[in-house]
Amino acid sequence: MWARKRLSFFLERWIQRGVLFQLLLMAALIVVVAVLGGLAAWLGTEQFEDPGSAVWWAFLRLTDPGYLGDDEGTLLRVVSTVVTVAGYVIFMGSLIAIMTQWLAQTMRRFESGLTPISMTNHVVILGWTNRTAEVARQLMGAQGRLRRFLAGVDASKLRTVILADDVGATRRVELREHLGPLWREQQIFLRTGSSLQPEHLARLDLGRAAAVVVPGADFELGGAELADTRVVKTLLTIENLLQDVPAEMRPDVVAEVLDPATVAVARSTLGDGLEVIASDRIISRLISQSVIHRGLVRILVGLLSHREGNAFFLREFPELAGSDPRACAELFPRAVCLGVVRGEGRTRETLLDPAEPLVLAASDSLVFLAECYDDCAAAPGAAARAAEPPRAAQQSSSAQQSSSAQPPSSAEPPATAPSTGAAAARERHHRLLVVGWSHKVGTLLAELAQSRSNSFDVTLLSRAPLEFRAPVMGRIELATDRVQVRHVVGDYCIERDMLAVDPGSYDHVLFLSSGSVGSSQESDARTVLGYVLLRSLLRDSPDPPELILELLDPDNAHLFADSRDTVLVSPRLLSHLLAHVALRPALNAVFDELFGADGPEFSLQRAREFALEERAVRFGEIQRIARAAGRVAIGLVVRSGPDAGVHLNPARDRTWTLGSRDRVVVLTLHDE
Repeated sequence: MWARKRLSFFLERWIQRGVLFQLLLMAALIVVVAVLGGLAAWLGTEQFEDPGSAVWWAFLRLTDPGYLGDDEGTLLRVVSTVVTVAGYVIFMGSLIAIMTQWLAQTMRRFESGLTPISMTNHVVILGWTNRTAEVARQLMGAQGRLRRFLAGVDASKLRTVILADDVGATRRVELREHLGPLWREQQIFLRTGSSLQPEHLARLDLGRAAAVVVPGADFELGGAELADTRVVKTLLTIENLLQDVPAEMRPDVVAEVLDPATVAVARSTLGDGLEVIASDRIISRLISQSVIHRGLVRILVGLLSHREGNAFFLREFPELAGSDPRACAELFPRAVCLGVVRGEGRTRETLLDPAEPLVLAASDSLVFLAECYDDCAAAPGAAARAAEPPRAAQQSSSAQQSSSAQPPSSAEPPATAPSTGAAAARERHHRLLVVGWSHKVGTLLAELAQSRSNSFDVTLLSRAPLEFRAPVMGRIELATDRVQVRHVVGDYCIERDMLAVDPGSYDHVLFLSSGSVGSSQESDARTVLGYVLLRSLLRDSPDPPELILELLDPDNAHLFADSRDTVLVSPRLLSHLLAHVALRPALNAVFDELFGADGPEFSLQRAREFALEERAVRFGEIQRIARAAGRVAIGLVVRSGPDAGVHLNPARDRTWTLGSRDRVVVLTLHDE
């Protein structure tokens, strides 16, 4: 018994050493069978002159069954049959099994991407989450921005390397289907590994990469609670791996964190080449903007998506050095100039619509809203015109001189500032019902509290017990005169619990993706179920609340393609931001300014607030009137007529006649 156990243990250890040792074991068994069969034939018959000839006879029959018909005699035929059958099992069966297993393992190893890559100026995406495929899609389809990125890193084509914990044929097919016509076999590389392991990152040739993207996750990689921890650890691993690489040769790193409080910690891990996107703050800002201004979030999502229409661009104009950015506003007939990005790395600063005089430096970048990069070109003679005082400032000065000379007419409000009645109208009280519990709740409430002209009555309906919510609520400081919070424990997918909070009495109902379930698919399933239930309850309501939905699975967006409600697919939006900041890192400074706690605010202003109602006026004139009032007009929302819809950055010479329901899309600084 002891000898058998020892033999079994020895064979197990031998076989585990690899295919070569497995083949050696099979070869030894073949030799043993051939020797035993040959000796049996030599001793039992007189047809062999010596044992060697008998062993060779047995080996031939073991390896080739065709020799069976040549044997004569009962004993010889029995021995030959036994040896041949053993050959089928040992020689053919075992050899085929070993070689098949070895070939499968070899193919699996190559398919998994364990081989170190060797390339330069590539983009690396660390981790497979619900952002990864869309980030790759945006990188491959960036067009003009991609061409400028490739020119900057001296590369002819974009090559993207994706690191995932598990890479196989299924994941490759999933990525190929998502990319569609953008899939390029020679430009997309999948590698197996963990971003927390230096040896795995070393296989990606990070030292010669152009950019590294570290996406966040809602459920993957341990869930939202551990996502930021993994991101910070990944950044530390990257820093350790690149410590011997000169700063000027390091890749640009773009990382996403969920909790805004983690931004400072993440930025401390790397040098100036790191850009951090606080996703919870961005999503919360979009939601709060939608609560304050109905319909505005659709416009903002379109701007951040970079898919169609207008987007944000940065462009340098050394020939405008020494001029005032406000004087440059009218030099770009096909783009809206929003401000300036100054400096590099940690010293980078974004000045949107600066109120104080500012002198452009040759290294400054102007921030534009335009349909494409080429539309940001300046008009002929721009440098000479930039030296002139801003036209809006001239009009404002003329208006002030005129008002000092004679009292203003009461028949028509001034065109240079919104009326005081409009300002009072903006001071509104909003009733908001939030269903579902998410890690975004604290950030959302803190964002609502930042509003200076709105107050909020917020009801939180969720299955999460109160003791589970307490730590989140304890980490935020709310201005009680601005935000009143009421907690209700219940399931928004149950009609009784939904009726208990009287959803029809609210101005807005927000469906937050739940963080207490197991996956994004399950979270969206509950959101859809709650949405259908609420729609049925509000079917006969004369004035139903606005519904705002957050989805985590982009594949579910088609369910609301024809819906008038606001649908925010947060992973898709964040993927767009990650991709385009990777291609143009300075854009992150613009997003930080636009979606920071104290940043400027997009809003929809009534036409009468600028004395534009029922007037035929060109958009260029609307811009000058808004600028004199301390705002930047970027477009119009027309509610009816043949021009109904959103018109961002329209032609300056196009004439509009705005009605009482029409709005002007403006950018306003908080301190205005």
